[in-house]
Amino acid sequence: MAVILVIDDNAQFKGIMFDYLLMMEYKVLNADNGREGVKKAHDAKPDLILMDVMMPDMGGLEALKELSADEETRKIPVFIITGSAFDTEMGALFKQEPNCREFLDKTISLALLNEKIKAALENRPPKPKLG
Repeated sequence: MAVILVIDDNAQFKGIMFDYLLMMEYKVLNADNGREGVKKAHDAKPDLILMDVMMPDMGGLEALKELSADEETRKIPVFIITGSAFDTEMGALFKQEPNCREFLDKTISLALLNEKIKAALENRPPKPKLG
């Protein structure tokens, strides 16, 4: 079962994602800000991360850069999902980081989001076997 980490400070959005992703048979982890999300990503090594842009303590771009710089998290695909003013120039800035696979608006349909998640999970490198 694939593990997805949702990093967002909006409890309502996290709740919707949690319920939907569970229904799609993913294991779901949550974090309230970028700093907590980076720590959870490092500890849990999720298969995919869904992350907001504007968050307290550490925003999405800073968190994305930290994930990218860490050898243990740099290959985890990240989808930036924002409710902020959706700007293609901002998307280009995020996509400069090699682990940023998508820059999406929070109004994306859940069905399309699930298609994108499935495609990213199918194209991920295999996890190293432990022990």
